[in-house]
Order: sequence, then C-alpha cells, then structure tokens
Amino acid sequence: MAFLFKGGDQLFNEGLDLIGRKDFSGAKKKFIDANSKGCANNNLALTYAAIIDVGSNRANIGAYRALLTQLNNLQLSSIKFGLTDIDTQDLIVECELDIKEIEAANMHDYDYMSKGQALIAVAGEYLARIGEKNLKLDEIFKGNTLSTGSREALILQAQGYSTMGRGAVHTDPKIAAEYLQMAYNFRKQLGDSGDEELRLSQEYARSCTCWICGRPANAEGIHFMGMRSTIEPVFQKMSENDAVKPISDNAERIYVCLPCYTAISNRSEDIAQIYHEKAMAEMRAMEARLQAEISSLRFSISVRR
Repeated sequence: MAFLFKGGDQLFNEGLDLIGRKDFSGAKKKFIDANSKGCANNNLALTYAAIIDVGSNRANIGAYRALLTQLNNLQLSSIKFGLTDIDTQDLIVECELDIKEIEAANMHDYDYMSKGQALIAVAGEYLARIGEKNLKLDEIFKGNTLSTGSREALILQAQGYSTMGRGAVHTDPKIAAEYLQMAYNFRKQLGDSGDEELRLSQEYARSCTCWICGRPANAEGIHFMGMRSTIEPVFQKMSENDAVKPISDNAERIYVCLPCYTAISNRSEDIAQIYHEKAMAEMRAMEARLQAEISSLRFSISVRR
C-alpha cells in the first residue's frame, strides 16, 4: 500500500493539475499538504494557496496581507497560475491597491467626503501604478481579461463622486449635482448607462419657490416636494414671470419646502392621533355599556329561573 503515501513534490504537481481544472479548493489542500511534507517548492506552494484564499473572498483584507507576505518571500520574478502568467511585482502592487480599495469602500457612508476622496485617491494609484495592465486576480478567478488598472480607476472615480454627491445634497445641493454629473460621466466612459446618477443630478439641480412660505429650495425629493393640487389659471398666471416657480410645469402640483411639508405632515398625524384616541375611548365606553347590559340581562334571567 506504499502508493498511498505521496511525497510533497507529487502533491504539489497534483495541485497544479487541479488549478488547471479550476478546482481551487482541492488545489489549495494539495499545496498545504505538499508544504507539510517538505516539497521542493514550499514557498510557491504557500503562494498558490494564498492566491486561492484571496480568490475565495475578494473582500478579505487579511487574505490579501497573507498573500503579500508570501509574494515578498518568493524569490521569483514571475509565476504561472494555470494559463495565466503573473509578474510577481505587479501582483504585489495589485494586492496593495486592493487593500486600499476595500478600506475605502468600508468607510462609513455618513463620512461621505472622506470616503469619496479615499476612493478617488485609490483610483489615481490604479491609474499611475497599473494603468493599462490587466488585473491578474480578475483574470484568474473571473476570466475577465478586460479588467485593467485604468478601468478600475474609472469605476472608483464614479463611486467616489457618487458617494460625495449623495452625501453633499443635505448641505449643498448644487455641488452635489455637480458631483453626480461627474459620476455620470465616468459611468458613460465605462459603457454603463449612468441613469441613476443622471437622474439624481437633475433632481438635485432643480429649484423651486415654496408655495406656502415663499422661500427658495433646491433638490427635489430632498429639500422640496411636489404635492398634487388644483391650480386654476388665475393662480398659474401669478407665477408666469417667476424665474423659480412654485408650481410644476404641467400645473398639477405645488412645490412645498421640506420644513413646511413635514410641518403639515406632522400636524396631520397629530390630528389623526387625536381622532384615533377619541374613537378608541368611545369604543371602550360602548364596550363597557354593552358588558353592563349583558351582565344585567344574565342576572334577570338567573332570578327568573
């Protein structure tokens, strides 16, 4: 039964074969076993295992750092993973940038300016340090040979400006609209529609005069709302010469700023709550009267019996 006991080199070669068949979990086990048995390519076996770990969870920073350790210990300028030729230094750079990208993406959305700027900064590094070279991890695990440093830079810039735009709308709708217009431009360069960014940019750039208080407001859906209303021609004429109108173009809605809108909504809820409590009190009183009448009727019946 000696054939059951495989040496480290044999296990290493079997791992390479499994990589070629895309059985990455099986290949990783072979490389770990090969290392434990002291194969001639110990460092390479551990590097392959680390690459597979990254591929199984592309959001795991710890896996990237483990791979970086192995790559820095590897005394090879290039390696081959399946059919993919990899420059060791290029993969080191890719891992470093992937870590920065994950860290930026994991920042809190409420810190929108810092998060957006961090994403844009990483985009600049992808462009400067990788450029038109392929991203090898995407090629290995997704079969995507179109993924490059330049393309990743466009993606991150779109995400960065979109993040800043969605956050800035609460303090400066006009700059928010500009950020989202930039995000839209990057989406278009990627071949995406960018419809969501364009829609938000247009809505954030829209202005009105509040029908109720007369104050100007920007960013429809955020700082002012359209409310269905009957607007007779006499009222439409009043706003014909207004640069910023209090009614929609089709004269079917009036515009109301958020403070007025929420004040109306809150007052409506308060009134509804008062009527609800009054109705519940009346129902409880009616229930008590009915219970009293039922008790009285039961008592009368028992006396007669």
